[in-house]
Amino acid sequence: MKNSYSHANFMGRLSDVLAESGLDVTTLISEVRTDISDGTSKSKIVRVEPQKEAYRIWNTAEMPPIFDGSSHDLRSILSFTDHIRQVFLLQCHHLLTKDDMIEQLKREEFDAVIGETFDHCGFGLAKIIGAKTVIATFSSSLNDYTAWITGTPSPWSITQASYSGVLDRSLSSRLWNLLCVGVDYYVNWSWAGAANEAFRAKYGDDFPAVEEMVANASLIITAGDPLIDLARPTQRKIIDIGAIGVRDANPLDTEYDDILNLRRKTVIFSMGSVAKSASLPEEYKRGIAEAFRRFPDVTFIWKYEEPDNAKHVAGLDNVILRKWIPQNDLLGDKRVSALVTHGGKTSLNEVGAKGLPAVFIPIYGDQTKNAAIAVKLGFGVFLNKLDLTNADLVETAIRAVLHEEKYSKAAKRVAATIRGRPFSPRELLVKHVEFAAQFGNVKSLDQEGLNYPLYIYWNLDILLVILAIPLLSIIVLCWCTVRCFRQSNVGNKKIKKK
Repeated sequence: MKNSYSHANFMGRLSDVLAESGLDVTTLISEVRTDISDGTSKSKIVRVEPQKEAYRIWNTAEMPPIFDGSSHDLRSILSFTDHIRQVFLLQCHHLLTKDDMIEQLKREEFDAVIGETFDHCGFGLAKIIGAKTVIATFSSSLNDYTAWITGTPSPWSITQASYSGVLDRSLSSRLWNLLCVGVDYYVNWSWAGAANEAFRAKYGDDFPAVEEMVANASLIITAGDPLIDLARPTQRKIIDIGAIGVRDANPLDTEYDDILNLRRKTVIFSMGSVAKSASLPEEYKRGIAEAFRRFPDVTFIWKYEEPDNAKHVAGLDNVILRKWIPQNDLLGDKRVSALVTHGGKTSLNEVGAKGLPAVFIPIYGDQTKNAAIAVKLGFGVFLNKLDLTNADLVETAIRAVLHEEKYSKAAKRVAATIRGRPFSPRELLVKHVEFAAQFGNVKSLDQEGLNYPLYIYWNLDILLVILAIPLLSIIVLCWCTVRCFRQSNVGNKKIKKK
């Protein structure tokens, strides 16, 4: 589903790389946003226009305000989840009304279908059109729910949840992480349920669950990058190719070239394509603008969707507002010193590959985890979105990434490891997809415990036996002691009677 730049960019990049390798690629684009690019220019496109109500919900203020609450506020995630589920359900229902399109896809006889585990509608469609191979993908790191249904080991004490911050050994941190795991399970179960509801409404209640299709996928391709991520247990059919979404930087046009020449340092400020800067609360905008004012020797390029309605930056000649910016190209220019970002996976991968420090202001979803990754790797500073009202805190964060050398050093080291990796993401993608298209689901790649009952997977029966042995021993000992004591009392009474 085309609902944000990061998702469209990653999925489109997969299509283009596979097409460049010589494969015949068709990209199905189910739209709920029409104001962003398709992400692909080298594959054939089959387009499904937005369902009217889904489009209205996604693109209007009816969506819950995602700027309210702390960056760690799970309530905002849960309220947002229900609205997204409704969008998924409406758009999937709409897609299934396209009988002619579905018949056209059947006639193509695809060797493989790649579906994203954000909107699960593609997996049900793969079943309908008779795809020989199904590959699951996700435009972020492997999430907790997908790990669970595919049998990927995920010890909660060491595996950081998608919505969690920095995980350490403390009781409170591990308890919070466990709570975030539960929220991730609910969120993705709810979204998968939307696809199940849509397909069963048309094809009957016995239509297979999309979760089963994901669990049995030949491969799981993620936008995670092992070099810009937190280590976690994995399995053989999970392929991390995050850096593939980072394109080579193109030369800047004259306008941006002139802007970067205005001052010695330039900082990019972007909250992404879903959390728009123009929708920030006014007190946030004032705090940001005041912080910018304190850096007269730095140019700030602010992705701001309504530049004509930005009174908060009036009189600030070091702030340039643009409705859209070529972020990847700007980050590839040596004159750019840092990025201030919401912390989407695309932005994390871009600053990592380009070797730039960044301030992370998580808004929603996995962005809190992405910020924690950057902080742990040493090239990021975390700033709670509620702190945007405080110009002092915003200034401190920006000043740190601009002037403290440890951040730029760490960023350059991460970029160097990415450049020096033994296998490129392109090689991993093309070779694995070709293999999957040829051989389908190779059972030796499936996790052994995929279909185990929980009591076997976690050895609960063995644990029960281990606990039962000493417990039974104690019970028997107590019973023997009581019995001996009673017999002793009876014997004493008989002696007294004699």
